[in-house]
Amino acid sequence: MFNPIKIIRSKKGLAFKLITSIFASIALIFLVIFLYNYDFSKSIVEKNLKMNAENLTRNSVSQIEKILYSIQKIPDNYAKIIENTDYSKETLEKILQQVVEINPEIYGAALAFEPNLFDKNEKYFMPYYFRKEGRLELLYLGSERYDYFTMDWYQIPKELKRPVWSEPYFDEGAGNTIMSTYSVPLYRDFNGQQQFIGILTADVSLDWLQKFVNSIKVNQTGYGFMISQNGTMVTHPTTKLIMNETIFSIAEAQNSTQLREIGRDMIRGKSSFAEIEYHNLTTGQLSWIAYAPITVNGWSIGIVFPVKEFMADVNTLSLRIFALALAGLIIILIVIIGISRSITSPLRSLSHASKKIAEGDFNVELPDIKTKDEMKELHDSFVYMQKKLAEYVVNLQETTSAREKIESELRIAREIQMGMIPHIFPPFPNLSEIDLFALLRPAKEVGGDLYDFFLIGEDKLCFAIGDVSGKGVPASLFMAVTRTLLRSVSTIDGSPSAVVSSLNKSLSYNNESSMFVTFFVGMLHLKTGELKFSNAGHNPPFMIRNNGKVEMFEITKSIPIGLFEEIKYTESVVHLQKGDKLFMYTDGVTEAENLDKVLYSTERLVSVLQKNITATTKQLIQCVDDDVALHVDKYAQSDDLTMMTIVFYG
Repeated sequence: MFNPIKIIRSKKGLAFKLITSIFASIALIFLVIFLYNYDFSKSIVEKNLKMNAENLTRNSVSQIEKILYSIQKIPDNYAKIIENTDYSKETLEKILQQVVEINPEIYGAALAFEPNLFDKNEKYFMPYYFRKEGRLELLYLGSERYDYFTMDWYQIPKELKRPVWSEPYFDEGAGNTIMSTYSVPLYRDFNGQQQFIGILTADVSLDWLQKFVNSIKVNQTGYGFMISQNGTMVTHPTTKLIMNETIFSIAEAQNSTQLREIGRDMIRGKSSFAEIEYHNLTTGQLSWIAYAPITVNGWSIGIVFPVKEFMADVNTLSLRIFALALAGLIIILIVIIGISRSITSPLRSLSHASKKIAEGDFNVELPDIKTKDEMKELHDSFVYMQKKLAEYVVNLQETTSAREKIESELRIAREIQMGMIPHIFPPFPNLSEIDLFALLRPAKEVGGDLYDFFLIGEDKLCFAIGDVSGKGVPASLFMAVTRTLLRSVSTIDGSPSAVVSSLNKSLSYNNESSMFVTFFVGMLHLKTGELKFSNAGHNPPFMIRNNGKVEMFEITKSIPIGLFEEIKYTESVVHLQKGDKLFMYTDGVTEAENLDKVLYSTERLVSVLQKNITATTKQLIQCVDDDVALHVDKYAQSDDLTMMTIVFYG
């Protein structure tokens, strides 16, 4: 009986793989379409939201500034009248009374003169008309306790020489409302020069501003608010915040650096629409803020837009699309399971038969396939396999025996190859001028890397390191020929360039396999420290100076040997000082790979050399070898690895 649950639970079966791969692909397509639709719809809503926010903020600022400009004109005009009066006490009082009486927007007006300017015998002169319980009252302010000369509303416009709006304040006991004072500096002409004489103030109630800003509604929970020049809340739907909190204290409570930055921009007079993680103080919902400055008094208005409410329609549409997609995926899953069963049922029968064949029952009965499709072809293949397996078992014994013979021969070849290169260290125990150590590790049973060193005469050390192209037996044979030729062409009077040129000519002759070897050969004079060397396309060695500096030899432009017969090779000369070391290597070191296919790299090699400048030759090679093993981390060795170090004692 068809059981889709059983098919799904069989996680290693073909049916499961078919179902998961096809279903996952379709589900991924649905998901991409869903996310694209959601992102596209969201971007349209956000674009419209930003446009509406900018328009709403701009219109609100325009209306507020229009009202504030009209209020400013009143004290501005009366200031000109006062500057041209006879400055009699009765005239000034009458002007102040008129300012308050015929302008309901103004709660109170004051006229404050400079010390002893109005009356030489009186330091203070400050008449103040204000509204109280429906009538006008006059007070004369100014005393040692109320020294208005030092107050901001007097000092700031005097110093700035222009009208100034004060920070909002709560007028307790008189108006019992939030007010702001507009101060206008007064001047009089003395001998053709304008001289400051005092300040005309107009106290304005901000009830109208609170009502106007509170009338700004954005969807259900959005609102407007206003802050002063120092960030104090001037208007807000939550009345307890007004004059008690700043935008910075709210940002601190919400731990929002973005809201704090917006507060700074607002008091600096900037405008923007900011998508910040700001939580609506009335609902706690995530919201955005649009803000713009009130240029008249330096305050700033902000409007809070509830993101969730604007995205409600998009989210509802997305949920419906998701529900439809989920239902469609369930239907597709059922169809896929049915198709998979029709395909995998014959395969399960063949799988059972294959187990019997694997156990040695080559005469097991195979299922009868009546269709003429790929399943029939697979059935015929199984029949053919039964016949061939019987033959294969007979041949396997012969093949196994031959393979064991080849493996034995390769082990012998490895022993012969490793025996060809010097492997006794220290190699010259009677020579105090140098110390030397080398290491060669083939990637396979045999390899193509080589190194060699030997004395020419009594005071010249010839040494070489090379890397044959390719791996395995062909490379090992080419390596053996190269090493043999090296010793035969190296003479007392020979130079490194002559040795390399001679090797190249010999190896290039009849080289139909086009194999080549990168080669570095050097000749070190043990008495003087003069090192002559020639590099045929090999990795440039490193010089570890006795002062701890690691230097790389110049990268050669010469090609490897064994390719072209007529190539001429050059040589260079350096001088070794007492304690200098040479470090030579093949690319099996720097190109050693780990599981992630990351190379060991020249930079990492230099770092290890730098950390072990005082190590002996054997210790230095061991440190590099350990670090390469750490990098490879048990990953199979991909190339032959060879290193050689020489220290010159002088």
